[in-house]
Amino acid sequence: MKNIVKNKILLLTFVLSFVFLNTTVCAQTLLVKNNSKQAILDYTLEIPVGELHLSYGNYEAVVNGNIVPIEVITDINGKQKAILPIDKIDAGKEITVSVRKGIADAYPKRTYAELSHKIGGKFEGHKYEGGFSWVKPNYITLPGTFRDHSYYIKYEGPGWESDKVAFRFYLDNRNAIDVFGKKTSDIVLPAVGVDGFDNYHKMADWGMDNLKVGKALGIGSIAIWDGQKAVRVEKKDSMTCYIPADGKIRSQVKTIYYGWEANYIKCDLTALISIDAGSRASHMELHVSSNSVANIATGIIKNKDTELIVGNDKNSKWSYIATFGKQSLNNDMQGLVVFAPTKQIKEITEDELNHVLVLTPQNGYAEYYFMPTWEMDKESVKTKEDLMQCIDEVMNRLNNPVTYKIRK
Repeated sequence: MKNIVKNKILLLTFVLSFVFLNTTVCAQTLLVKNNSKQAILDYTLEIPVGELHLSYGNYEAVVNGNIVPIEVITDINGKQKAILPIDKIDAGKEITVSVRKGIADAYPKRTYAELSHKIGGKFEGHKYEGGFSWVKPNYITLPGTFRDHSYYIKYEGPGWESDKVAFRFYLDNRNAIDVFGKKTSDIVLPAVGVDGFDNYHKMADWGMDNLKVGKALGIGSIAIWDGQKAVRVEKKDSMTCYIPADGKIRSQVKTIYYGWEANYIKCDLTALISIDAGSRASHMELHVSSNSVANIATGIIKNKDTELIVGNDKNSKWSYIATFGKQSLNNDMQGLVVFAPTKQIKEITEDELNHVLVLTPQNGYAEYYFMPTWEMDKESVKTKEDLMQCIDEVMNRLNNPVTYKIRK
């Protein structure tokens, strides 16, 4: 009898020790600080996975009393980061965030990305014709000769969105970024473009495609500056595009352009686009395989009905160019903004079609953000003052990164 009791005590001690150790490994406390003089809303915190020392499993966090998901993403350099959404941190304040095992089921999906194309038909020349169904493999490899208006890929390329805005880019000879204005915070892209090639050019309950790109940069398209004009990523051997993340709080589109001809230099270009919950801005990260490529460019399409706004303070970590006016397809007030690290900006210039930022990559790396606004957004931006408030919010978080400490 004594041996039975002793064995039960030993077993209980072992179980309690295991639970304690497991809880110690799985539970973490973060101290997260807003270092700026303004409140920050809808911030996505990034932490290298290795710093958290967590065992395998699903995790959630408690932020300001709310249970939120923790997702793991991979950056352009292949490093894994844990990300979690923070709804608000007041100016100069520090909040405590608890990390624990869980899946935050009740938290809504606030971002989305997809890459869909047709099956069942066939190519006649460069056009895809015949009966078809849609599939969403979220991955495709195409020859460098793949052309526009092939009627093969849903809305002509990958799409990505947050609860504020949606985007697409033309995965063909144009490689230009376009904007879908949203009148709702719901995820809309799964239903866009499935019932007609260009139905999204007309106003719908959810919104519409509201930017005319043509031969220009649209907003934030990748280009090379040849000394006189911005040339989009047009000549390349092939391209592979896929969706590495389709999460509740971040979604991503990654594209590798093989054999890109950039000012007579042949190289490979990797582009990673990320969008976060609660954000109008997309983050573009670029890596070129040749350090000889010096004049990466991006920018905004010109429009005679808009005002150009430039913020290029050498004492600021980040700078921007923006336009505002009646430039949407629906003739509404629309703002277009591109933010770039000041130290990477070689020149702010223009060509016939675009306002242009010329960037100097550092060890082959360049980055920028691009952000549209619309007067018919759910959170309407009707005036220049409204736009400047949106710009100031983004500049504040870029110039004053949120910091964190892991409490041991």
